[in-house]
Amino acid sequence: MKILFVCKSKIMENLGVCYLSAVAKQTGAETRITSLEDATIVAGMWKPDVIGMSVMTGDQNRFISLAKKMRLILPSCKIIVGGPDVTFFPEGYGWADFTFPGEAETTLDGFLGGSYDKYQTIDSIPWPDRTDFPDMKIRDFITSRGCPHSCRYCFNAKWLKMYPDLPKVRFRSVDNVIAEIDSVRPEFVYFQDSCFGVSLKWLKDFSDQYKRRIGIPFHCHLRPSQVTQERVKLLKEANCLSVRIALETASDRLRKLIGREHTSNKEAIDAANILRAYDIKLMIQNMIGLCTSTIEEDLLTLEVNMQCKPDYAWASIFSPYPGTALGDECKEKGWYKGDYSDITDCFFDMSVLEFSDEYKMQTYLLQKVFALAVEAQCMPEISDLTYDNIFKFVHRAMRKIGDCKLYGGVL
Repeated sequence: MKILFVCKSKIMENLGVCYLSAVAKQTGAETRITSLEDATIVAGMWKPDVIGMSVMTGDQNRFISLAKKMRLILPSCKIIVGGPDVTFFPEGYGWADFTFPGEAETTLDGFLGGSYDKYQTIDSIPWPDRTDFPDMKIRDFITSRGCPHSCRYCFNAKWLKMYPDLPKVRFRSVDNVIAEIDSVRPEFVYFQDSCFGVSLKWLKDFSDQYKRRIGIPFHCHLRPSQVTQERVKLLKEANCLSVRIALETASDRLRKLIGREHTSNKEAIDAANILRAYDIKLMIQNMIGLCTSTIEEDLLTLEVNMQCKPDYAWASIFSPYPGTALGDECKEKGWYKGDYSDITDCFFDMSVLEFSDEYKMQTYLLQKVFALAVEAQCMPEISDLTYDNIFKFVHRAMRKIGDCKLYGGVL
């Protein structure tokens, strides 16, 4: 049997389909992984028996279009669909022959003639098949599945209700993780866990083994509350080069709205200072344009980022994803009146919420200059956030960066 897995893009490794490809190969199937852009050509030449699609919310219309083309090119081919969108919104997939919601390794194994209860632990799942992602200098790995938190803009709370028997976080053994990385030996390791090393006991074992057996620089995601002297020291000893944390918003009012009231601005600033003391690079994630937000609150988020002085300050514009607590509240309270067709896979488009045109423009432009403002330590005025004035602000910020470099920070 020949299975063609299709993911949105192959710019970076898609661990989900890589895991499924590995499972399929263990049943004796031949597999290939391709992108949406190349899928029609590859399918026409290779003629698979099954086409597997991994769909995220915002991408579904593109995959529906692809499925229609595949029905014409390969009328006897079966189409199977997995991924986040079909997991949370299975009612929209009557066009597929089979849907695999949730973690699909065991379901796929059974579908291909194996067992529907084969992978009882995540250590038993075969390592991702990276064959169709050659020559990648940065390789992705995941050491755990799940997240201990339930932010209201995220699907995790709904996931926990759908799969109540699963622990919030399941860890692979350190030995299993180290052995996989050792088999790949990339130039750089990117750990894609929602929160890396939640268990301090696990992290201590990992740090010891990683520095002795691997030593390759790596990046990971942490919650601000995880950034303690003890944990950061362990990361540094293992050769952690950079870390990503999420502030999201500096507004106490909005933090309560999004379910992150236990995070504080001081916690983020302290985390930045600890990471800087250990010479670990920092990226901070933020959201602007949150429901009921004001431009003043978004600029406060920028101000706190400027106090943290991360190496990169990322800002995205909030999208009210259906099925999340916050997305549903947006719909119920009239903050969002669309039908979700206007929600794309991009976090940088104009807000889809019922804001004024002026505020939508302000958040759109602020998102574009957010990282520059933090790098330059140059706060825009509200009046800068117009199409007429934004380039004047960019010039001012770049001039400040230049002056700092040329005159030793005196100016």
